[in-house]
Amino acid sequence: MIEAILSSAPALFPVFAVLGLALGTVALWQARPRQWPAAAAVLWGLSLAGEVAATLTPTVTGSAGKPTCSIGTGVWETATTAQGLMNIALYVPLALFATLVLRRPLTVLAACAVLSAATEAFQTLLGTGRSCDAADLVDNVLGALIGTVAAVLWLWLRRHKPLFGRRDGLHGLAAAGTGLAAVTAVIWLYVPLHHDAAGFNAHSTADETEIPQRIAAQLFGPGTVLQTTRLTTTPEKPSQPILDATTDRGQFRIEWPTGRLLNSASADSLIDPGPLTRDQVLKVGTDFAAVWFSDLTRAVTPTLTPTDTAGGAYTLTYRRYDADNVLLPMRLDITVSTSGRVMASSVR
Repeated sequence: MIEAILSSAPALFPVFAVLGLALGTVALWQARPRQWPAAAAVLWGLSLAGEVAATLTPTVTGSAGKPTCSIGTGVWETATTAQGLMNIALYVPLALFATLVLRRPLTVLAACAVLSAATEAFQTLLGTGRSCDAADLVDNVLGALIGTVAAVLWLWLRRHKPLFGRRDGLHGLAAAGTGLAAVTAVIWLYVPLHHDAAGFNAHSTADETEIPQRIAAQLFGPGTVLQTTRLTTTPEKPSQPILDATTDRGQFRIEWPTGRLLNSASADSLIDPGPLTRDQVLKVGTDFAAVWFSDLTRAVTPTLTPTDTAGGAYTLTYRRYDADNVLLPMRLDITVSTSGRVMASSVR
């Protein structure tokens, strides 16, 4: 699990280290004048750094396509998955140490809910490669509730009475009302809502036909006939629906409902040599990449290798390196024939 997380977001630890140092230092600096317990304050800062790093550090795949936010009863099914449990665990220490420091449980719980909602919106808008999902918000709030209750019990055991009362309630209502209203406005204006009424299998038939048909025409040309579509998931991302589409000219796979292309293949896999030169083939491939994989190919120069001895087709390969020139796991391959036909594409 940890290896998969680091491979998808290699900058996670460096971002956490920088944020942890900054927020931990600020918390320690504020502890004495505000009479906060120093250890709990530093751990609060580190927990906040962990939340920001884990949710907003870009993945190697970058933007996940058109911003969208899944809401509805169907998304709650993801709450008991490994991803859901990680979302719960992420907010337990954050709420726990914040409550130990501030001793205002209702205010902390409300602030955690606002932070989670803001995170869901901005991790999509910023193109981090993550999507906005109401199930994540529910998991985060549940984790915050667990952490808050644990902190209250600890304070009572230590005979440090939590500051329950009118002020705590008013602060909590003000934070929740103002914060959630602001986040709702951002989502309403900039993030289309995707209503998941009963799981991803409940999408309308019209959507499952209209969107793939439009993509099919863009991939394989006007007049392409959409034959079948099928929604599935992968073990690696159980909360992310995948749509497989078959047409009379080829197959493709997209993330649903964002429409982000994952791979494509023409129905005729035979190489059809044509008059294009290597440079012209390269232009066809880079133009295709710019349309469908712009987030992966930005500032990356592809390599071009022949797929057959006669030079009838070439494969463009895009790879990324980090700041230390270490090869990242992202890879994009696009196969183009010298007739100008994009035969296949795949990203992994």
